[in-house]
Amino acid sequence: MRRYPIWTTGSRSVAYSQGAIVIAEDPFGNNAKRPYPILSNDHVPFHGQEYIATVITTTARSEAIELTDNWLERGRLPRTSYVSPWSVLTLKHWMIAKQPGETTDATVHEARRELDAYLRIE
Repeated sequence: MRRYPIWTTGSRSVAYSQGAIVIAEDPFGNNAKRPYPILSNDHVPFHGQEYIATVITTTARSEAIELTDNWLERGRLPRTSYVSPWSVLTLKHWMIAKQPGETTDATVHEARRELDAYLRIE
């Protein structure tokens, strides 16, 4: 069951939920900001301060998940985009500028399934 952000008052801000597509700083690339889907849920340590995410890119790769309309719950990205499940990072809350959309639960499940395939001990 997806949990949606809970708005708080005072010095705390909204915590992003699993499946949120956020625009945040790009710590590794040449872009100032880029989109990421959040894969972590509210059980991750430091939820609301840190999130486990993967990269969204406009580069089509056979291993990537294309974000077609059936993979998006709400919102959209301006160009055809792909989730790269192998490109994982931790986003700090302060790095996130906005949330333009949200993926479906099936998108999160597929990204996590692909990531598991890369990390599984054989």
